[in-house]
Amino acid sequence: MRILFPMTADLITPGHILCLEYLSRKGFVVVGLLTDKALKGYKQNVVPFSDRKFVLEALAEANDNIFIANQDSLNPTEVIEKYKCDAIASGDGVEKAELEAIKKFKLKKIDIKFGGEVTKKYGSSMIKEKICKQK
Repeated sequence: MRILFPMTADLITPGHILCLEYLSRKGFVVVGLLTDKALKGYKQNVVPFSDRKFVLEALAEANDNIFIANQDSLNPTEVIEKYKCDAIASGDGVEKAELEAIKKFKLKKIDIKFGGEVTKKYGSSMIKEKICKQK
């Protein structure tokens, strides 16, 4: 199975690592790393794309079942077609464009849930929020 896992990866947490490890046991993981262009108007990122990609590629070197692909749009269609994905995974909810792609390509949807404490402890949005409050 080829699994698309779209990510911003602005702040890599143990939660991201757990998700990647979990998915890589299920199949080949194509991380759709959202480019700065894709994030414009959607999410404010702190770390530039080239740096986010560098970190994820270093992680992928340790696991032959993980590949990092540029995703230039919130719509994952181009990545799905190029890498022949048959599933989409999400740890924090599936976006509208991803839901449309699931229907269009008849993809399997994988919801990654580790339980409340793990999610609370490692949610990157929550961590970034805490950092901002400390300023």
